[in-house]
Amino acid sequence: MSKANNYSRYCLLLIILLISNLLSAQNRIASPYSRFGIGDIDENNNAWNFSMGETGVAFRSPSHINYLNPASYTEFDSLSFLLEGGFQLSSVQLRTNTQTASRNYGSLAYLLMGLPVTHWWRTSIGIVPFSNVGYNISVTEPRAGIGEVNRTYTGEGGINRFNWGNGFQITKNLSIGVNASYLFGNSNRRSEVLFPDSLYNLNTVIDNDVTVNSFYFDFGAQYSFRLKKDISMVIGGIFAPKTGISAKSGQLARTFELLTDASEKILDTIYQTPDAHGKIMFPLSLGAGVSVTKPDHWLVGADFKWENWKNYTAFDLADSLVNSYQISVGAEILPNINAFTNYLKRIRYRVGFNYNHTYLELRGKQLNDYAFSVGFGLPVRNSKTGINLGLQVGSAGTLESNLIKATYFKFVLGFSLYERWFVKRKYY
Repeated sequence: MSKANNYSRYCLLLIILLISNLLSAQNRIASPYSRFGIGDIDENNNAWNFSMGETGVAFRSPSHINYLNPASYTEFDSLSFLLEGGFQLSSVQLRTNTQTASRNYGSLAYLLMGLPVTHWWRTSIGIVPFSNVGYNISVTEPRAGIGEVNRTYTGEGGINRFNWGNGFQITKNLSIGVNASYLFGNSNRRSEVLFPDSLYNLNTVIDNDVTVNSFYFDFGAQYSFRLKKDISMVIGGIFAPKTGISAKSGQLARTFELLTDASEKILDTIYQTPDAHGKIMFPLSLGAGVSVTKPDHWLVGADFKWENWKNYTAFDLADSLVNSYQISVGAEILPNINAFTNYLKRIRYRVGFNYNHTYLELRGKQLNDYAFSVGFGLPVRNSKTGINLGLQVGSAGTLESNLIKATYFKFVLGFSLYERWFVKRKYY
């Protein structure tokens, strides 16, 4: 069997595994704050960007697919095919002033493919998470004449993104690009009220389901130029317009009896609303970045992104959202790409930091999220294929005003398969 056929089989197997993981029912996060808006938004989980503080507006690479800015696709080699994928493992500790809880979970991080179309056009296809919902909150309070009242709020699901991206080389220095994405997914948010000490108050459960199926577009541009003979600078920008995402929502409220095995026996339906079709208004988003690189030696960059979440609505209803911004910086160092007898010098070492002034404002506090990250690009002998590792340690939320603070660890294991597929071979 030929080497090309082997690679094709491996690629197909990885694609099946990754897509099955993404589309299967799973909780990808444990965050009480995903109760609001569209949930926790996935930024750039490509292990390359992830390990550099999720920076990437001005990053370009022939070996990585940077879907944060579609203009970067024009850096793909004209004779090669790229396949990237990865899994994310996460651990989070949630704290209040009185309680602590820990959660662990894992999910698909990304699956991306990139290839040339013409000498001025490159394209990419990929599937990544877009936002995640996952929480389980319980509150117990005493009531006179009733006893304890237990309130439980749970949520799961999210939105996935199937992306078709295109980058176009306009001039020698200027590239532009567009990501045409299909957003799809379902989230369920449930609230329960239990009366364990009362026989005369009926337990109640309300389920609210939202299903998204819609298109979404974002755009990018990059301008690159030389500072010196072997040092280049890239200035990048990204833009996504305010967009109404098509969705439908249904609500079902019931009374139930809690059985001894903790299962629920439904007694009556209080009300059920038919599926309502409407719009979820995604905000205007802007970003800018700059990077400086000496190819195959080092890379440094910084980004700023801003989003207008204050005008967010879902089915004409507003939420506790405000405008947000994120600042990120990242760097990569390659000691010596030609050090064939010293593997450590051929590893790409990455580090980054990001600060996110999030879109949540609760009890008068706008929540912040900050994280440090490190990573490694491990080369495969006699190949441009590599294994990418990224680790992020961060903190989100606050203990002030009886809110919840999360400390989290995220680990991304990814691969980057680089193959020359478009070479015209000569036979003699």
